[in-house]
Order: sequence, then structure tokens, then C-alpha cells
Amino acid sequence: DEYLEEEEEEEEDCVSEDEYCAVDKKTGKLIRLTVEEKERIFLDALQSYYFSGRTMLGDAEFDLLKEDLSWNGSKVIDMNRDEAKYMAAMEAYVSGKPILSDEEFDELKQKLKSEKSKFAVSTEPKCYIDTGICTVTLRKDNFRNNLLYLPATIAATIIWLGLADVLIEPIIRLNPILLLALGGYPIYNVAKYVTENFLFQKGLIAYGPCPSCEFENRIYFGDILGLPGFSDVASTRCTKCKTQFKVQQETLRASTLPK
Repeated sequence: DEYLEEEEEEEEDCVSEDEYCAVDKKTGKLIRLTVEEKERIFLDALQSYYFSGRTMLGDAEFDLLKEDLSWNGSKVIDMNRDEAKYMAAMEAYVSGKPILSDEEFDELKQKLKSEKSKFAVSTEPKCYIDTGICTVTLRKDNFRNNLLYLPATIAATIIWLGLADVLIEPIIRLNPILLLALGGYPIYNVAKYVTENFLFQKGLIAYGPCPSCEFENRIYFGDILGLPGFSDVASTRCTKCKTQFKVQQETLRASTLPK
């Protein structure tokens, strides 16, 4: 038993020549870190450099950390300046010490999304042990968003066919398909106007995994028939685990509350 314990301790020792290690301030012993912990240190170093001009790690230490993360397949090392700034801002936000205003963060995220940056949209939930906050980015549900226009489209089509039967049919008989083709443009405009101004004002449906349990949820932003709904921020609960989380309409960023 003692032999096995010694063997386990040896396996847990961190070899500074081969990997990035932390140092216990009290004992001076090298400590092996998880990939997530190394990524946190990497981002903290970038944050310190980009936002305050301070160097948290020496060049050799930073290069070792970067090489270590590369061997472990981490994606955080493949970042440009804006992506590093974004990730640092995310880390600071979940730690309760934001370094960018909401407007600045949203502007930066939109810029990265337009550049199709893989860091701007995280479709997999990510949790932070120190704050207990879990985050994920939802997506627009294009199929259901288009369905919002269906009731008004059907009503506008029926009205158009009724008017055509009264006003056009007595003069000239047209093929129903041609009749619908002629009414396509006015039907579209009427349906769009009625839907966006009376039925579903500023309507937006988003979907994605719960930040906590990954169960798929959907959320609706906007008013329905004049009744106010969620606008800039939506607060809801997962339909499965009942965890409460908030969603930003502008970025569709979802995050649980601090624990």
C-alpha cells in the first residue's frame, strides 16, 4: 500500500522541463495544473498585458505555457488581438470584475462574429468553478421565427383572394396560381407589417442548451398582441433542471446566476 501511494505521488509530480507548473508559495513544491487552469492563467496573462500593460509571466514562462497548451490541443492559443481581448473580457465578466462595458463587449463580439471568429460563439456550455457561473451562446431559431409570419400571411392571402373574386373575376377569369403570383408582393408586405406591428412586435425566438444541464431550451423576445414580453434581457428557468439563467437579446449570451 505504501509503495502504491508513493507511486501515485510520483505520477502526480509536475515536471517543469516538460510542462507548465505552478509553484506552491508555502512549500515551493511544483503543482500540476489541469488544462482549464492553464488556459485561465494564459488568458489572465493576456488580459494583464493588453489592458494594463503589465507582464504577468516572463517570456520563457509564457512560451512554455503556450507550448504546453498547444500539446494539449487547446484552442485559446490560436487567437488574434481582438479574440484575446474578447476572451479576457469574458474571464473578467464571470469573475465579477468586468473590464469592458456592455456596449463595448457587444460591439467587440459583433465584430468577431462578422469575421466568423470561432471564439465569438460558444455553443457548448462553459462553467467557472470560482464563481459558479455557466455561460453559453444561443442561436436564432430561423424556422420558428419565419413561422411567426404565418398567421398574417394566411389571413392576407384569404383577403386577397376574396377581393380578387369580387373585383377581378367579374372582369377577367385568371388562373388561381397566377392570381396568387400577382398578389405575392402585397400579401408579403401586409403580412410583414401586421406581424411586426400588431402580432409579434420585435419578435425573436432563440434556442440552445441550458448553461447548466445542456438540455435544449427556447426563449421568445418581444411583445405578443401588445402584451409586453422580454426585451433587452430575458430571465428564465431551464425546463428540465429549473436552473435560472439570463439571456442578452443583442448577443444571445446566456449565463447562470453566481452561486
